[in-house]
Amino acid sequence: MKYTFRIPFKIFLCYSITVLVIIFGWSTGGTHLLKHQVRDNIVGRIYDELKVISDNYITGTYGSSLANDHLNKHISVISNYLNVRILVVRKDGSVTFDTDNIGGTDSDINLFEYDSNILSQTISDNVSIEGFIDREFTSVSFPITYNLGIRGYLIGIVYENDIYSDADSINAAFWPYILIIIIVATLAYVFIYYMLELPINKTIKAAREFSNHNYEAGYRYKHHDEFKELNDIINIMASDLENLEEYQKTFISNISHDFRSPLTSIRGYTEAMIDGTIPPELHEKYINIIKFESERLTKLTENLLTLGNMDSRRSLDITDFDINLVIKQISISFEGACKNKQIKLIFDEPATIVSADYGKIQQILYNLIDNAIKFTKAEGVIQISTKVKNDKVFVSVKDNGIGIPKDSLGKIWDRFYKTDLSRGKDKKGTGLGLSIVKEIISAHGENINVTSTVDVGTEFTFSLPYKSA
Repeated sequence: MKYTFRIPFKIFLCYSITVLVIIFGWSTGGTHLLKHQVRDNIVGRIYDELKVISDNYITGTYGSSLANDHLNKHISVISNYLNVRILVVRKDGSVTFDTDNIGGTDSDINLFEYDSNILSQTISDNVSIEGFIDREFTSVSFPITYNLGIRGYLIGIVYENDIYSDADSINAAFWPYILIIIIVATLAYVFIYYMLELPINKTIKAAREFSNHNYEAGYRYKHHDEFKELNDIINIMASDLENLEEYQKTFISNISHDFRSPLTSIRGYTEAMIDGTIPPELHEKYINIIKFESERLTKLTENLLTLGNMDSRRSLDITDFDINLVIKQISISFEGACKNKQIKLIFDEPATIVSADYGKIQQILYNLIDNAIKFTKAEGVIQISTKVKNDKVFVSVKDNGIGIPKDSLGKIWDRFYKTDLSRGKDKKGTGLGLSIVKEIISAHGENINVTSTVDVGTEFTFSLPYKSA
């Protein structure tokens, strides 16, 4: 079995990665980031102090020499204060004073012999002078001017190790805040865990109960978020499954009943004729009854197959045809039934073109007209009309028959449903005719409506796409 990582493990993994990134990232990168800030601050302070020394002290005492005990003491104080090494250099490159070598002899060192760039560049990063200053350092050079001419330089030097040391000290001061961030991250991930894992577990538990046909096991999620939406969808699915099971039981019960009745009659009459219970002179009568019941079974089977093929629009063969011509053709086939009951059938004549499945629309009209004739009293009127509105054609089949009770209007589309007013009258009906009509209309992406009043009449109206000339 393929192993899958559950949400708690994924959350813990994300949490661990977050903490490790914070700890190791700050340990290794924090000092490096701070080093540049520390260097910039130190360089700025050195430059400001060297400028003060040059402008306020050296220029006023320059006279004959840069070497001055009072000046050297002042430079030493500043050097200690800034924790930097300061060199006083003549124009020719000779060092007259070095705060790290106060007892040195004047002009013992000449920077031009080592690295003249230190004098010409204001700031030099990560340099060293072999034989003089072997450690890496950053230097700041400030010129000493007198009478508009350069007479020497002040060089401030800070070692890279000192910069790193200062950065480490600042970095260490941030660790309590890093710890607070880690604690906050921990609380956040714990909160995320409970916000995700608990509702998901409840949803999984409910779904498992639904799979075991326990549709009462759903729970109500109070928060208005994605989990509530998921919970509501699952509860709706559970309700639909429960209704589907009930519908399936009802469907099987109804179809079993509708098949059992004619089969029982066929078997009973057949056995009665075989064993002589029904005398030969009555055989023709009961053979006709058997034929009638066989036709009922055939019609029921055909209707069930029709419903099974109405699952999608792919089963339709869309063509353009005159809907009023179809109405006229079907009406002719009902002339005999209308004549027997003295029913007047009225329909429109003008051509009205629609785009639909010709055979399926014939079936709809046949079912609706057949029902209208069946439940219309003698000498009644049935009117079939078409009306074009925008891009739709509305077809209406209206009768002045017995009507449909208000509490039955919402059920007439259910399979095998028959209203109480129709029982005893609809001997050949299967209860599937209007279900087929509804399925065909839905497959076309259209609608059908019904209005009815008991003892006044019923009107069915459905729409079809209009094909303009």
